[in-house]
Amino acid sequence: MKNKKLILTVTAIGFAGFLAISYLAYNSLGPKYDKKDINISKDTSQDKEEETDTPTVQDKKAEKDFVVYDEKLNKVKLSDYKGRPVIVNFWASWCPPCKEEMPLFNKLSSKYKAEELTVLMVDLTDGQRETMDKAKKYILDNDYEMKILFDNDGTASINYNIIYIPRTLFIDKDGNIIEDHSGEITEDELKSQVQLLLSK
Repeated sequence: MKNKKLILTVTAIGFAGFLAISYLAYNSLGPKYDKKDINISKDTSQDKEEETDTPTVQDKKAEKDFVVYDEKLNKVKLSDYKGRPVIVNFWASWCPPCKEEMPLFNKLSSKYKAEELTVLMVDLTDGQRETMDKAKKYILDNDYEMKILFDNDGTASINYNIIYIPRTLFIDKDGNIIEDHSGEITEDELKSQVQLLLSK
């Protein structure tokens, strides 16, 4: 009996001590965590205010330069066209969706002077499935008059992580990508993006 009472007494004292320590810890540490939470909340609201002030700057994505080649194997850089609006289309002659949208880009390239809007058709030339000869034959057979460039070194496809084609970039005169369109583009979508590009 005495042992049971002794055990109960020790247990009660231990539990009371645990409660006292917990209470003291909560009172001393609790306010610190509350203040920390408030600081985080304030910082977040300040960040949101800053984001709201400059949304257009954060939305813009700078172009990544690349080197491709014209039909005479002269090097051409994307950055050569900075100062004018540019549309870059990645394509290949074996790609059915690319072929479907080709007439739209051909028409567009003849509609504007190069200084107003430049259309660059970048052929993903891997030297096997797609060669310069295959691409040039396709353009010639269809009487297209667009500026065709060849990604012989793969720098364009690597820099833009091209996995699927067609893919079209709309780049403003300051070198910012305002739209990155994956897949075949419709005539209405193209017209809309061109209007937006020219308004920049």
